Amino acid sequence: LKFASEKLRRDRDIALDAVRRNGGALQFASEELRQDRDIVFEAVRQRGGALKYAVKELRQDRDVVLEAVRQRGKALKFAVKKLRQDRDV
Repeated sequence: LKFASEKLRRDRDIALDAVRRNGGALQFASEELRQDRDIVFEAVRQRGGALKYAVKELRQDRDVVLEAVRQRGKALKFAVKKLRQDRDV
């Protein structure tokens, strides 16, 4: 997605395929798609640190954060404070 046109960056199917291959591609997806729970979940499943590029609402989504942390423990630093303080995360 890094070198894709704006039109392609807004295409849900293309973005979903991109983040499944490389979760870091989330940073190049449109703002709208970075709000899409399915796309963000797939991104953090592949690369936990992709949580950094998710909108705040998804950085406070417990399931999304748990998946990111399962993939890479250090991804917790991108979660909202409430979840960073949650011992179960």
